[in-house]
Amino acid sequence: MKAFGLTILLFLCLASAMRGATPIVGKHTVDACTLTRFVQRHNPDFCHEIAEAFIEQGERYGIRGDIAFCQAIIETGWFRFDNGTAVTPDMHNYCGLGVTRLGKTGCSFSSITEGVRAMLQHLYAYCCDLPLPDDEEIVDPRFDLVTRGCAPTWEKLSGRWAANRAYGTNILSLFRQAAALPPASIVEVIEVEIPDELLLTEVK
Repeated sequence: MKAFGLTILLFLCLASAMRGATPIVGKHTVDACTLTRFVQRHNPDFCHEIAEAFIEQGERYGIRGDIAFCQAIIETGWFRFDNGTAVTPDMHNYCGLGVTRLGKTGCSFSSITEGVRAMLQHLYAYCCDLPLPDDEEIVDPRFDLVTRGCAPTWEKLSGRWAANRAYGTNILSLFRQAAALPPASIVEVIEVEIPDELLLTEVK
């Protein structure tokens, strides 16, 4: 069942790409370390474990965890959870899940992994109508409220996941910025043996 499901997801990915849209399904192209550096330019206190969870859970569900991460940036304000957001960091809610109106408190999850998994399950519900991989337990409390397969691409989340008609475009714009981040500087330490005769003698 898992192999069959992944084949269908791949087909959806190719079909969307041929139409010039960006599929929600697919493999990440930006790693967790780069995503962390991208966010830490705006939020130095950002926890790298969150970026790792997006990549790991994305692989689990066949979803672009790197782009989902950029969606979470928009939803959480660079993971600062400020500016009047209805969720707090300890709720591990990275997409405003359950915040259906102004002032309503969102859903709460027990860990970073569970919070990310709930968000990706919600995306999974939007992008396809397949069963969850490996018969996984549903942790997204709003999973069954989604019209399954209504938004197979990031662009189609606009006006569905959020009222903003540029929502999907904004997510992809952030992702392109993250993908364009220069590689981290690497300092390589090379040990070299120096013959005794080349060493400076003591100055007297």
